[in-house]
Amino acid sequence: HIANVAYTSVFLAEIVTLDWDMFQSKHPSAMLHAVARAVGGCAVYVSDNPGNHNPEVLKRLVLPDGSVYRGLLPGRPTRDCLFVDPTRDGTSALKIWNRNRHTGLLAAFNLQSSSWDPVHRRS
Repeated sequence: HIANVAYTSVFLAEIVTLDWDMFQSKHPSAMLHAVARAVGGCAVYVSDNPGNHNPEVLKRLVLPDGSVYRGLLPGRPTRDCLFVDPTRDGTSALKIWNRNRHTGLLAAFNLQSSSWDPVHRRS
């Protein structure tokens, strides 16, 4: 999902704010998804049941003033990621860039083996 939204942003981010979708803060990949939302420049929201969340993951998304950490622009893949498949080529990381009020943002994700496998019908 992260790779799909990042690559879609190359084309659509000039006209819409992409929705990177919600995530569950207790999921084994919760931190990966939290970072993706922060650098993605999108709304950050979770689908946890009330009282069933991981506060350590959620605290990392909130700044001391109570605002949510997120980029100012739509997050986009870096140039070196544009023509590779970071979900199945065995070597590439997906790198997403953005900026905030003070500096640039860059996040690198190891998404190898996360693509849909039509033979085994799973990701």
